Amino acid sequence: MPYWSIYCLYCRGYIADALLECLPRAKQSSAAYRLLFQTKPGAALACPYCNGLAGFDAAGQLQAPLPGWPVFRYGEAELNVKKQADGEPPGCSLGEWALRHRFTQPGTHPPLGNYLYAEQAPPAEVVP
Repeated sequence: MPYWSIYCLYCRGYIADALLECLPRAKQSSAAYRLLFQTKPGAALACPYCNGLAGFDAAGQLQAPLPGWPVFRYGEAELNVKKQADGEPPGCSLGEWALRHRFTQPGTHPPLGNYLYAEQAPPAEVVP
């Protein structure tokens, strides 16, 4: 998995690990996923803190995504697998796990508190 870290443009939450392996498997085969993986323009990641959408410019710098770019959101099932791999018990919420292990520097929002997971979002969601 790629290693890139960013501060959300909107809530200033720190995403130290993109956790792109926690995006639904079906989305990982798309060309837009490869753009996100390589920090290239053309895809948006939903912030795990505030749901704000972030993308990258041609130089690999964080930017607001352009309308029409596909949106990638974490899958709840994939995050639960990662939570188990981190040794957390089944009763631990994804938000608690994320704050302890993955999204440890929230900005204005706690991690995964009101997050719209991929399973809840429109299947072909794009940046408005």
